[in-house]
Amino acid sequence: MKCVKVVISTMAGILFIVGAVYSQTVDPSYEVATWSQFRSSAVSFTFDDNDLNQLAVVVPMFNEYGFKLTLFTITGTATGWKDPNWTGLQEAAAQGHEIASHTVTHPYLNQITAENQKTELEDSYNTIKEYIPSQTWQTIATPYCVKGTDSLVAQYYLGARGCSGSVEKSTPKDFFNISSIICGTEGSVKTSAHFNARVDAAVKSKGLCVFLIHGVDEDGGWSPTQSTELRTHLDYLNANPDKFWVATFGDAIRYIKERDAASVTETSVTDTEITCEVADTLDNEIFSLPVSVRRVMPEGWGAAVVKQNDEPVEYEVVVEEGVSYIAFTVVPDSGPITLSKTASSSVEAPGSLQPSTTRLMQNYPNPFNPGTEIRYHLERAGRVDIRILNAMGQDVAVLTNGHVESGDHAVSWDGRNMSGSFVSSGIYYCQIFTEDLMDVKKMILAR
Repeated sequence: MKCVKVVISTMAGILFIVGAVYSQTVDPSYEVATWSQFRSSAVSFTFDDNDLNQLAVVVPMFNEYGFKLTLFTITGTATGWKDPNWTGLQEAAAQGHEIASHTVTHPYLNQITAENQKTELEDSYNTIKEYIPSQTWQTIATPYCVKGTDSLVAQYYLGARGCSGSVEKSTPKDFFNISSIICGTEGSVKTSAHFNARVDAAVKSKGLCVFLIHGVDEDGGWSPTQSTELRTHLDYLNANPDKFWVATFGDAIRYIKERDAASVTETSVTDTEITCEVADTLDNEIFSLPVSVRRVMPEGWGAAVVKQNDEPVEYEVVVEEGVSYIAFTVVPDSGPITLSKTASSSVEAPGSLQPSTTRLMQNYPNPFNPGTEIRYHLERAGRVDIRILNAMGQDVAVLTNGHVESGDHAVSWDGRNMSGSFVSSGIYYCQIFTEDLMDVKKMILAR
């Protein structure tokens, strides 16, 4: 429910809400996750100034882990800064990374006229929109961490990064001055141990940790960070997936706003099926991230099937302090959600929708590029349907659809859709239907 709304109409054709206050409207049986998939914190890696090793070294490194980052790009040329490599930035965007603004000429925004400030903001926005048209929103890192005029910045950008050096709250007080921590030789974070300590602090506060990085190794950038230290830190994040959600700066902002504006309404309840709706009051073209929700498991239920618009939804059954929950992740305003009781009398492993010795194993490798293998076991011969779904639950590829003998089997997916074209990087789901089982596994394609 919106409590306060001040709308600014922009020349860029976008509506942003400045100073808006949202509150959740959530049925008492439900909880909306502070961070995606009920992780304890969010971590964003942001890179400034177009330094060379950001594309050459860091983006491939993050792709190995399936992590996404934000590249704050100076869009002007012949300004004394490195010219943007638009081909490389377009490739990074296609791999799921955020291409964001660091203005055109990197000025102190508080030292130029309002007219010149507007030109910097608008021209940078339009240049990124021209080169990265698939990105329906943008964020900005204000040069030298000096705030611009909020009413001007809000005409084009979802939020702005500052650098106060602290871990940000789960909901920032000022979306146009979100805290970040300077890394490298001139910053407080130099080693993997420093990185680890900051994200551990974010876990304790359930906050958002934003790192600000310029140069990497010896690429000539300011305050260089060593890639070996960064990789060691990424190993730490990768080893603790329940604690850390590694997200782009823009995705962190979008999730916060969706979470804080979310409403969860239970529309019907029977002994075997529950129907609910997850919605918000935001622009669906911009705010389209899945939000994680959980409901207390009804008494007598041991497992469940979760669907949205009759399509399977990623879910897991979790037990916390003796209470069982059905946790699922859905895009708000995307249709009714049903939770259906299954015949199981005990809590099954996460993602198992119907217990059986027939089973679907996690694909390997995962993350993968370009292909991955999917193994499964059939207790008895029968019809098997295995397909790849995108994040919206739409069919991407059909791997198996017909009679299969009992035993162990494997199929491969090379990252192509049904028309034979390679799909973009991102999260996909492998879904299996048999006479005994319906199960879903999450897969990460990192090109």
